[in-house]
Amino acid sequence: MAKIVNRLLSFVIVSCLPAIQAKAQVPPAGFTKTPAIGVHLAYFDFNGADKLSHFGRRMKPGLALHFQNNLSKRFDYTISLAGAFLEFPGEKSGATNEDDKQLLLENDFAIRARLLRSPALFNPYILAGIGWSQYDNRFASYAPAGAGVQVNITPDLFLLVNTQYRIRLTSQQQGHFFHSIGIAGAISRKKIVHAQPQPIPLPVVKKAVHSDSDGDGILDSLDACPQVPGVAQFKGCPVPDRDGDGIYDADDACPDVKGIIEYKGCPMPDKDLDGVADSLDKCPELAGSAVNGGCPETAVLRSIFNWAAQNIFFENDSHRLLTSSFTALDSVANLMKKYPVIQLTIEGHTDNVGGIQYNQTLSEKRAGAVLQYLVKAGIDTSRLKAVGYGRQQPVADNNTAEGRAMNRRVVLKMQ
Repeated sequence: MAKIVNRLLSFVIVSCLPAIQAKAQVPPAGFTKTPAIGVHLAYFDFNGADKLSHFGRRMKPGLALHFQNNLSKRFDYTISLAGAFLEFPGEKSGATNEDDKQLLLENDFAIRARLLRSPALFNPYILAGIGWSQYDNRFASYAPAGAGVQVNITPDLFLLVNTQYRIRLTSQQQGHFFHSIGIAGAISRKKIVHAQPQPIPLPVVKKAVHSDSDGDGILDSLDACPQVPGVAQFKGCPVPDRDGDGIYDADDACPDVKGIIEYKGCPMPDKDLDGVADSLDKCPELAGSAVNGGCPETAVLRSIFNWAAQNIFFENDSHRLLTSSFTALDSVANLMKKYPVIQLTIEGHTDNVGGIQYNQTLSEKRAGAVLQYLVKAGIDTSRLKAVGYGRQQPVADNNTAEGRAMNRRVVLKMQ
């Protein structure tokens, strides 16, 4: 049954398209363009396409939107978008997948041929076009063909009823019936009238005046820029230099951005904007000074490491790093990646609470924990050294809580 319907509708499309194209190319004078937008209740019928006795029995409801506009008194075009949640038929057996329903989207463009001239209360029409569909990440194409009727309730309000058969064009698609009923409203109205051909006025012949206003040796009659001195190559206009950097556009690799001749008219590459070209900048992603090869001064780097060291924290009586330390340690890792010449010594220190050997071991483990974090962050172990000093090098009085807190520390030293 589906094959017979496909052949019949294909014949209708082939028969109608030449006439539709001829009418669409040269619209007659005196018709009104009435673009309109509509909304429809739609029904998808896959079972009826397989067997005529099943026609209309298991239709799947959905929604459709469409736009239409006139091409002539009897021809117009439509753009439609329809969708429904349903179980799509299998490609061979026609059975549906009962596991899940997916959204079927169908979008098409069609030409409609009205059987009566507008305006008419009941205006039947036939249509044919081309469309595409999407279902569960599968894309396919089809050809809609069918008939319908437009009921003109008012000049700007229409009731639309139509039935189509959507012919399968690709293997992912299934031929099926599509029915809809909806209402559309006009957006605007515009009368189309062909202008009568006007007689071509006779050209006005002016007497040539041989002058050269800008003195560039090119007569004004041949000079595209008669008030500005130029060259013959550019019809009397100056050599183009759109960005005004003194490098002609023909030789300028960046004709719309001021640059320098060393970089073929482009700006000097300087990602960190420190005034040192990237090709000469040892630290192209960090602002520095020309004296230091484009890198920050050593004092700046040292201050960053000191800040990071002050924000490294451990669990009480443990070498386990607290999560609040990760931001500081990540900044250290990023800085060392940008400066591959930096070697870092990680020192661990404790207060005097507890035995000497206990504090020595704890300081070594804490320094080692920092080293392991940096290794996991991508820093080579050859650039890192961890050492523990226990309670040997206090920086404050261990007899006060504040002093002991200052002595429990990690120190990061550049080498």
